[in-house]
Amino acid sequence: MTAIFADFDKLSSAQLYDLLKLRQDVFMIEQNCLYQDMDNSDQLALHLLVYQEDTLAAYLRIFAPGIKFKEASLGRIIVSPDFRGGEIGKKLINLGIRKTFDLFEGTNIRIEAQAALKEYYAHFGFTEEGDIYIVDKIEHLQMVLTNVS
Repeated sequence: MTAIFADFDKLSSAQLYDLLKLRQDVFMIEQNCLYQDMDNSDQLALHLLVYQEDTLAAYLRIFAPGIKFKEASLGRIIVSPDFRGGEIGKKLINLGIRKTFDLFEGTNIRIEAQAALKEYYAHFGFTEEGDIYIVDKIEHLQMVLTNVS
C-alpha cells in the first residue's frame, strides 16, 4: 500500500485520471447517480490517494476550514469495489483524519456522509448532527469528529 498526499496542481495526469475514473465508476455508475462530480472544489483540496501496487484502491479529499464547512472536512471518500471488506478503507480514513488534524490544529472534521454509512463512520468517532436530507437522490447526513487535542 502506498499513500500519496498531493495538492491539485501536484497530481500527475495519471493520478488525476485514476481518481476521476474511480469517482465516476463508483459514485455515478455503480450508484446509478448522475451528478456534477467535477465541482470546481478539487483545486482547493488536498488529495489522498491510496494505491495497491499500480491500482488506485481508495481516495478522499481534504478541505481546510471555511471551504466546504466552518470546520475542516473530508469528502469524496471512496474505496474501489475490488478492495472493499479489507483494511484499506479504515487506513484511508485514519490517514485522512490524522493529516487533517495535523494541518488544521484545533478544528473539528465535518463530513457529509451517505446515511447508509452512518455506523461505519461512527466507528471512527464521527457523530451525527442534524436530520437526514437528500443529495442527488441519496440520503445523507452531517457527521462531526471532535478534535480532542
